[in-house]
Amino acid sequence: MGRRENAVAAETRQSEALALWLRAQRERRGVTYAAMAKLIGYRFTATMLSRGASGKVPSRELVEAYARACDADPADAIRLWKAARRSEEELRRREETAAEFQDLATSVRSALTHPELIETFGQLRRAMIQVRAREGQPSLGYLQSEAGRTADGRHFRLPKSSLSAVLRGEAVPSREHVTAFMEALGASPRKVGPWERAWDRIAQTHARQPPAVVEIRVADGPAAVPPQPPVLLMTGAVNGPDYDYLRDQVVSDYMNTDMPRIWKGPQRPYPPAGQTRSGLPIRIPRRYERPVRSFQPHKKPGAAGATPLLAAPGRPRPAAFQVLEKTLQLRLLRDA
Repeated sequence: MGRRENAVAAETRQSEALALWLRAQRERRGVTYAAMAKLIGYRFTATMLSRGASGKVPSRELVEAYARACDADPADAIRLWKAARRSEEELRRREETAAEFQDLATSVRSALTHPELIETFGQLRRAMIQVRAREGQPSLGYLQSEAGRTADGRHFRLPKSSLSAVLRGEAVPSREHVTAFMEALGASPRKVGPWERAWDRIAQTHARQPPAVVEIRVADGPAAVPPQPPVLLMTGAVNGPDYDYLRDQVVSDYMNTDMPRIWKGPQRPYPPAGQTRSGLPIRIPRRYERPVRSFQPHKKPGAAGATPLLAAPGRPRPAAFQVLEKTLQLRLLRDA
């Protein structure tokens, strides 16, 4: 029989009862964990079987394999496993609930689980969570396989992706999903019927509700335009806005910055300053030079009474400079 096992360390009485029952079946059969692993085709190792009877609730597959290796009744094993998983889930929920509301929360959850009291899809989702916890919290993959496939065999009746979205509250279950969910948990046709009627009742309630009406009100007059901040211009007594002053202030700040003159586009490199040992030319890149630029204020136009333009006289300007002048000219004409 090997060395003596450690004491059972379980959090609930149901978990302890499951562990003691598993150990009793192994002692009755008189086999070691290594022999049990061989009997089940090494689906679970000896260490995993020993850990399954330590007090922590194992998986359903391990309990079934344990019972099969010990020639025990699988129905008794599953019944004890469901009780242990349910007690473990209730313990987790009690720890999340305040102490003064534990009894009330337990009573409310038990009442809302009954299909005759379900009135909304939110209550239906919570009831499905409770029923799943009562049946031992089986995995989504297990429920998908137990529900089987559709009549044509192309799809699962209860895909685990859809069931996961339903249990998280991100999707509404269909009638077929509810039927497949209850059948996957082992419910008889007599117990599946109330759940189907609950879904029909909720669907009819939602169908009778009128669609939401959104009232759109149209104002009688035009919408109020928020006040625009005033634009301050330097103006003279006779000639109106002083365009030379504005041009000197704006354009000088724009031209006398240390930013590279990227609007000129690519430039040709300097001629070679020599050659390397391998014969390659040595060039001095232009980007490392910073030419000194000075800005000369423009003179006032000589023609009296003519509309002053922002174009710089005497020499052509870059494209970016012309765009800046045109924008400033339009703003001044608009605000004049």
